Amino acid sequence: MNWIEFKNQMFEFACFSTNQVYAWELSVRAAHLDTTHAYFNGTSVFLRLEGSEQEPHLVTIEPSDQLPAGARVATTMPAVRTGKSGYGDYSAHNYEALIDYPVEIAQLDECTFSVGNVEHRLAIYGRHDCDFDRLARDLARICSVHAGLFGELPIEHYLFLVTVVGDGYGGLEHRDSTSLICSRKELPARQPDSDSKVSKEYRRFLGLCSHEYFHLWNVKRIRPEVLKRARLDQEVHTSLLWSFEGITSYYDDLALARSGVIEPEAYLEQLCEIVTRVMRGKGRFRQSVAASSFDAWTRFYKQDENAPNAIVSYYAKGALVALGLDITLRTLSDDSLSLDDLMRKLWREYGHPDIGVPENGIEQAAEELLGESLQDFFQRYVHGTEEMPLEEWFGALGIGYRLRPARSLKDMGKVPENPDEQAAPAVAVLGARVVDSKGAAELVALFEGGAAQLAGLAAGDRLIAIDGLQVDAQSVHDAIAQLLPGATAQVHAFRRDELMEFTLHAQLAEADTCDLWLLDASDLDENLTGRRNSWLGNHD
Repeated sequence: MNWIEFKNQMFEFACFSTNQVYAWELSVRAAHLDTTHAYFNGTSVFLRLEGSEQEPHLVTIEPSDQLPAGARVATTMPAVRTGKSGYGDYSAHNYEALIDYPVEIAQLDECTFSVGNVEHRLAIYGRHDCDFDRLARDLARICSVHAGLFGELPIEHYLFLVTVVGDGYGGLEHRDSTSLICSRKELPARQPDSDSKVSKEYRRFLGLCSHEYFHLWNVKRIRPEVLKRARLDQEVHTSLLWSFEGITSYYDDLALARSGVIEPEAYLEQLCEIVTRVMRGKGRFRQSVAASSFDAWTRFYKQDENAPNAIVSYYAKGALVALGLDITLRTLSDDSLSLDDLMRKLWREYGHPDIGVPENGIEQAAEELLGESLQDFFQRYVHGTEEMPLEEWFGALGIGYRLRPARSLKDMGKVPENPDEQAAPAVAVLGARVVDSKGAAELVALFEGGAAQLAGLAAGDRLIAIDGLQVDAQSVHDAIAQLLPGATAQVHAFRRDELMEFTLHAQLAEADTCDLWLLDASDLDENLTGRRNSWLGNHD
């Protein structure tokens, strides 16, 4: 078991290849096979015959006695001749298409819904207690928002492939499907009150579905020119991932609010987390989102212990730049334009005709849409590392904004019930990320200028005691938090196999945690109220 055997035939040349692939990566990227299911992406199993990439391909999927009875095939690969359970022959018109159809073979639980006249199917592998009626209803509303934005749904059908595990999260977009992995607690559970509030966990899963679905347009069809002509045997660099992933990350949760699946306050909670993640990384002062995009292969996906101080996420900061671009277009056009209009322009000029976006294409399209230069915006926030004017941007939407010290390790910001309430005083923090290591607190990343770094500690050190009392990954933060301003603590730690002692000076937590709230409508003028309603999709 754990080996996938496959035969691949190209129609014209009748060329066969039989291979075995070891399949043991349970993710959305590769292939996994055990006694409960078989899952694979074409990139993990289908060999590419150089020079024949444009030829049609035939794939035969046969049943196996190693898989459970009742296992069925789920894929959007075009069927040529298949049986009731999906086994049989499938085709792809070329190699690029062949590797863009993920396949799941398992005992699947499924539901369907329609967006326009297009059938959407969701298939779940793994143990769960999902309320399919609620999930289908919510996804239909969210997907309809995206389709409505672009004014066109360029598919004949769509498939959500979902792998449910105890703890996991991720997604990968495809041309007319997506592969997702999630925790079972993120699915909506069957319960008497089907209209109950969307939990944070379920909201996270809906945001993931929304993100990958938006990629139908932004990435799979509107795509960088260098990716459109990319070879598969070498890295391809583009400075546009801040747009393709960042703009998608902006719209994924916004669509939940625009669809009415979540309340505006719940959406602001999601924005709080994004802002907080960005503000807690000093790398935003060293790397622009354009550079982060270009360095994705070499830095973003090869992060080391210094990553928080050296790089920035083109997903998270890219989403905030997208917010800023949306607000800039709205304010400069007296609310006659928005980022929605820019996305529709990109779809008309690049996505629908299948033309790759040049490296300056996003900026050029935005300026053409507005009819004036946006060089200052792009130089500062896309190609530069200048701090984003978030208070100004949120204020332009009638949203209150502030940064404050975190109250706990899990504090990622919130929508306060009483924005005028005074924030709790800051406490001392370690200035490092830790993990449990045999009962010790191992430092995996130190924040530049933080207490741990200034004390001489280093990544890999294992803290065992603070002022003579044993600590672990859970208690070390509490021990530091008890220190008063100006106090010191003696820290004992192992560096490799040597016991060392350090003097740590108390350092208070920075104001890097975001709170957002809707300003009272009575305090807003008519134009600002209209802008906020338009942004949230409330056109009443």
